[in-house]
Amino acid sequence: MRLFFRTTSLTRSATIALFIAGLVYVQPIAQAQTFRVLYSFTGGADGEEPDGGLMLDAAGNLYGTTVQGGDSGCFGGTCGVVFELSPGARGWSGATLHTFTGGSDGGNPLDSLIFDATGNLYGTAQVGGVGECSPYGCGVAFELTPNPSGWNESVLYTFGADGGSPDAGLTSDGRGHFYSTLPSGQVYELIKGRVGWKEKTLYTFVCSVTNRQGSEPPAAPVFDAAGNLYGTASFCGSSGDDGTVFELQHGSWKEKTLYEFTGLDGSNPFAGLIFDKAGNLYGTTRGGGKYGLGTVFKLAPAAGGKWKETVLHSFKGRTTDGATPYSTLVFDKPGNLYGTTSHGGGAGFGYGTVFKLTPVSGGRWTEQVLHRFTGGRDGKIPDVGSLAIDPAGNLYGMTTGGGNSNCFGGYGCGVIFEITP
Repeated sequence: MRLFFRTTSLTRSATIALFIAGLVYVQPIAQAQTFRVLYSFTGGADGEEPDGGLMLDAAGNLYGTTVQGGDSGCFGGTCGVVFELSPGARGWSGATLHTFTGGSDGGNPLDSLIFDATGNLYGTAQVGGVGECSPYGCGVAFELTPNPSGWNESVLYTFGADGGSPDAGLTSDGRGHFYSTLPSGQVYELIKGRVGWKEKTLYTFVCSVTNRQGSEPPAAPVFDAAGNLYGTASFCGSSGDDGTVFELQHGSWKEKTLYEFTGLDGSNPFAGLIFDKAGNLYGTTRGGGKYGLGTVFKLAPAAGGKWKETVLHSFKGRTTDGATPYSTLVFDKPGNLYGTTSHGGGAGFGYGTVFKLTPVSGGRWTEQVLHRFTGGRDGKIPDVGSLAIDPAGNLYGMTTGGGNSNCFGGYGCGVIFEITP
């Protein structure tokens, strides 16, 4: 579990703090694709260490969170912000929609936001609120609502004795209920009642000698058309400690283990899953595979209710294609897969890559590195969350470091980047 204990302080007002976003760095890459930095965080009111993925609205605006930044207040630093980047004739401009205080409104958001049908944003914050999960509270689930004067933040639910320190975002069922996971093993549902929101634990993973179906689910699960939930568990399994892929059956929420990793086929998934149109599941593991540095895998339904796993790519690391993917994958319209690795692709351990997987004949996939991060102006170490992709096929993502060197003794404050086809 990642616990940052860093904090911010700004009011929960709808005041929008504008910041300037320019084209800091442009680099042509293979096949006429272009990498450019849209924004470098400064570590001030605009935030630092963006984490999770980006959300793209119909107008082409990008939304995300930083783990830190804003005003000081939390233990060891700052509590993070929610931001928006908007394209314009003179480049991209941004706004801080909310700065967390580490108090009742939460702090240190670690994963992606989601929209509802009316344009409200929802997410989780790892600290703040109340409770004994840490000296800084057990975290919250929150909503941001646009209004004529800005955005208002409201807390939907404050975690406590039922588990806390959420480091996964939320999934919506389209009926106003939200679902996610907690580091302590719970898969939970948030339900709006007549008086506030209530949390319902659907299932709790416990790894023991007699129960080896998985543990520490790291990401929000995804729905199929029948309302069943699918996700990954980072550890445990009947044959070792390499993790599993699971299904929770709608209604009863009975757990079914779809696949157990064994090492050569991948180990320790840290990201969520996505479906294709045929009902196959795709994901990444941060370890295992042919070189022990992570995989991209596919799970296809098979006879007898079983699922067949295929490793689409094993990462080689170092100066080649990257290592330790923590990100959820994303499809483009032609059916190519995109993701990031957190290391590899350069000298030493490397600073990560952006990659593309293209299906070819015989069920095989070919991998192409779209960008190798240098750790400088172009950023370093893209972490959890998925890339965003617009209708034209442009990719958008974030790195936790690099760019402006003000933060963490030169580690960098992080960047937002674009890769155009």
